[in-house]
Amino acid sequence: MTSNDVTTEEMYGFFKMFDQYSTRERSAVQSSEGESYCDSFSDDDIFTNIEYPQEFCKKFKRLYNIIINTKRQGKKDGEFDQNDCAFLNYWLNDKLRGANSDPKICVKTFYQKSKAADGNIFKSTLLDKKLYNIDKYHLENMRRLYDLYNIRSEVSGTMAQGISEEQSALCLTFTKECYEKYRDAIINCRGGCLYFYSILTEFKNKYKEFSYYTNTSNYCKFEELFDLPDYETVIKVYKTGPFKRIITLPVLFPLLGMFFMFIFSDT
Repeated sequence: MTSNDVTTEEMYGFFKMFDQYSTRERSAVQSSEGESYCDSFSDDDIFTNIEYPQEFCKKFKRLYNIIINTKRQGKKDGEFDQNDCAFLNYWLNDKLRGANSDPKICVKTFYQKSKAADGNIFKSTLLDKKLYNIDKYHLENMRRLYDLYNIRSEVSGTMAQGISEEQSALCLTFTKECYEKYRDAIINCRGGCLYFYSILTEFKNKYKEFSYYTNTSNYCKFEELFDLPDYETVIKVYKTGPFKRIITLPVLFPLLGMFFMFIFSDT
């Protein structure tokens, strides 16, 4: 299977259930329990970007078990559904391929080796069919979107009732970070942008829901903090910015020259 065999809707589908998947990921990553199953291939090139292969395998095994055993309406017991597969495929691409999205590292090969090493655990045939290397531009877009949803979760935490003053004060920090990363996600899109912008619009609308709770926050008291610009506005401002600098500098230098000339002529 390749990126060409899957729709963008399926690829990004798990973001609609982001909170569920991020909670399960944190649970799997934070736990130190379990046994590594990949000692037999821990020196493989597939772990080029993984500092501790055994720990990575333990985390994947825990995440696999947590998600496959999650009960949800319409989901078959002991099997993944389409969104589960999309999330695990993203997670493996993100971790195994590193910051540069190394195309030589095949996520499906990792799963096949995992099945060979521990077939009692890795039984899902559906996941085997749904794993593929995500195109670099899609992977970069998904990473940016994942960051945004994580920040949204952080903002939510700062607006909860009963938290400390210190935690509540972080709200402004996170809203500023969210605005900047949202803007950068639009500007840095290099492929699949039409669909990506529509997904960002969904995020924008979900983020705006925080504006209903400004009256209960100690620091984020203004609805405007949660009003992200649409992508057309971001692109327009970005495109006009460089031209302003190009125009300003040639005009500015002669004015500065005249300014200094008047200063020295009076001395």
